[in-house]
Amino acid sequence: MDVLIADDEPIARQRLRGLLEELGHHVAGEAPDVPGVRQWLGERNADVLLLDIEMPGERGIDLAAELAADHPELVVILVSAHDDFGMAAFEAGVRDYVLKPVRRERLQQALERARSANGSAATSSPAIRLRIGRREETVTLDAIDCFVTEDGCVVARSGEMEGFVDARLQDLEERLGDEVLRVHRGALAVTRNISGLETRNAGDHRLLFRDDLEPVPVSRRQLTRVREFLRRKTRV
Repeated sequence: MDVLIADDEPIARQRLRGLLEELGHHVAGEAPDVPGVRQWLGERNADVLLLDIEMPGERGIDLAAELAADHPELVVILVSAHDDFGMAAFEAGVRDYVLKPVRRERLQQALERARSANGSAATSSPAIRLRIGRREETVTLDAIDCFVTEDGCVVARSGEMEGFVDARLQDLEERLGDEVLRVHRGALAVTRNISGLETRNAGDHRLLFRDDLEPVPVSRRQLTRVREFLRRKTRV
C-alpha cells in the first residue's frame, strides 16, 4: 500500500519509514504537521495515513475528522505515546492506532486491517495522479497504456489522453509490480492493456495496445521477457 507519514519528529518518521519498507509497503510521502498533510493530499493520493496526534499547531485528531469527510477512501491510523483518545478517535472515523515506541508486529497488524478495510488497495485498479495541461487529475491504471520518459519527465499515455506523472519510472515499477512491464529503458507498459507484439523486421518489435495508441518499441534486452509475458497471458 501507499502510506503517508505525518509526524513532527524526524527520528519518528525515519523509524516508521524503515518499518514500512521492511513490511513491503511504499512510503508515498512525509509531512511534519497538519498543513503539510493537507497540502500533500491536495496533490496526491495514499491508501493509509500514519498520523501523529500531537504536532505543533493543529492536532492530528482534529485533522482525522476532517479527512473522514474529505478523503473517505483514506485509512487513518493514529500514532501516539498515549492511549486516552478512544472516543475522540471513534468520532473522527479513525480505523486503528499504534502506540509509541512503534513495534513492528503491532504496525503490521494495523496495516493488515487497513488493507482489509480498503479493498481497493488490493483488488481494483490503482489510482494515478496526473497533471494534464494546467489541471491535476486522478485516473485509474485501467485508463493508461504506458509510462514513458520524455525530456526528463514521465508521461502517462493512452489512445485518448496523456499527462505528466510526478514519479520516476523506477518508482512506478516498484509501486505497481506485476501491473506494469518494462519494455525498454524509457518505457513501462500497463500489462492489462497489452494486446500483442508486432514484428516489423528482425530488429524492430513493437508492443500493441487495446486502444489506438501507437505501438511502443521493445528493446532487444527486454524482448524475451515481453514474449514470455504474452505466452503466459495466452495460456490464461
